[in-house]
Amino acid sequence: MERMLGRSWNDLIGRSIHEVLALPDDQAHSPFHRMLVSHHRESVELERGDHWLSVAIDPIRDEAGVVKGALGIVSDISVHKRLEEELRRRADDLAIADRRKDEFLAMLAHELRNPLAPILNSLEVIRLERNDVHATEEALEIAGRQVKHMSHLLEDLLDVSRFTRGKVQLRKEPLDLVTVARHAVEAARPAIVAGHHELTCLWPDYALWIEGDPTRLGQVVSNLLNNAAKYTEARGKITLKVERVGGEAVILVRDNGIGLSPEMLARVFDLFAQADLSLDRSQGGLGIGLTLVRSLVELHGGNITAYSSGLGRGSDFVVRIPLPAQVLRPVAKAALPPDTAEFRPWRILVVDDSVDAARSLTRVLKLWGHTVSTAFDGPSAIEIAAAEVFDVMILDIGLPGMDGYQVAAQIRTAEGDRHALLVALTGYGQEEDVRRALQAGFDCHLVKPVDLDRLRELLADPEKYRIPRNGRAVANQRAD
Repeated sequence: MERMLGRSWNDLIGRSIHEVLALPDDQAHSPFHRMLVSHHRESVELERGDHWLSVAIDPIRDEAGVVKGALGIVSDISVHKRLEEELRRRADDLAIADRRKDEFLAMLAHELRNPLAPILNSLEVIRLERNDVHATEEALEIAGRQVKHMSHLLEDLLDVSRFTRGKVQLRKEPLDLVTVARHAVEAARPAIVAGHHELTCLWPDYALWIEGDPTRLGQVVSNLLNNAAKYTEARGKITLKVERVGGEAVILVRDNGIGLSPEMLARVFDLFAQADLSLDRSQGGLGIGLTLVRSLVELHGGNITAYSSGLGRGSDFVVRIPLPAQVLRPVAKAALPPDTAEFRPWRILVVDDSVDAARSLTRVLKLWGHTVSTAFDGPSAIEIAAAEVFDVMILDIGLPGMDGYQVAAQIRTAEGDRHALLVALTGYGQEEDVRRALQAGFDCHLVKPVDLDRLRELLADPEKYRIPRNGRAVANQRAD
């Protein structure tokens, strides 16, 4: 009792139970009075400092059943109360997570459907205006932009998955952060131009050398600029500033947009968090861009902080990355000899159960000057590969019945001394998928929708990507 009540026993002697437990003494609220009326157990829970107490009042009856007194049992239920509070908190967190999941799925469907409309419209323009070169080129540019937009959305989703599983590795090198930021501005320019925003860039008059991954740091800056463009009203002002402050490289992205409420400021870097998901302010995006930014900055040993004076007052995002102890310079690379190799046409086999995908890729490859055969399932591919000699085979993985891994394994077994370049072209892009592809006999792994420039580069020099069949795969030989 001394421990539970925080008072000495001598201090309790001579006091009534109401005084000891600080119970109400009026008849309406006292458990003792209620017990006398009901003749049954009464109980009450009390919070006393860091402790929760449960007081149970049991009646004491004589032989005739008349209540003559009461037995008060006091129990410390602090642990149970803490568990209840933890369960309640977790239930609230799960409810919030479930709501955000539903919001995210709705936004994902919205974002993936949005590009389909201009793509379909562009195709119709090309069909109807095929003799109008200007209209056709404009339609092709629109369709190309939308396909790249969808690809970026999917890449962001894959990045989130990789971060969640700790699978992201940086390719660090000495780099000039100013140069990286300049390139990132060009990547984000379409969103800035679309919003008719005024962008001000403030650079130092010196190179700011750090150790980092140029691709990932460019992603940090472009994501911040895209976020500023998305949440700033048309014709807004956006500032990008890169500078050295003490021992840190600092990147500031400032806008005069819709700002952040204190509640949103606290969770702006949370996964799937968006400032406003209402239909009239659906600016696009999946609520994962800032999550990726924070993860990438932390992988570089830095931190990011968001500031806002409130709704309608704009936002600041400040990235701080520690500078190396000594000044870095990139290692000079030997000048490459000029490319004097002439174009070489290849015999190529394209295998995909999607007839549209197979035929469209076949047509592209033929327009590039290659000789192409097409198959739409695994057995047909194996049959064609056995009857003809191919330099390159591009196989889909998700084939019905016999998947691409099995097809590749059988082709490798049957080809003998021949060694075609096997390219996995698939929608499965996780590291495990790449590993399985190499084990099955593929030389390289490309993700749909294929980057045609990368595919053209691969076909320009297949030997660069061919893996010797000695059971070992060299990572930097893969086209992915």
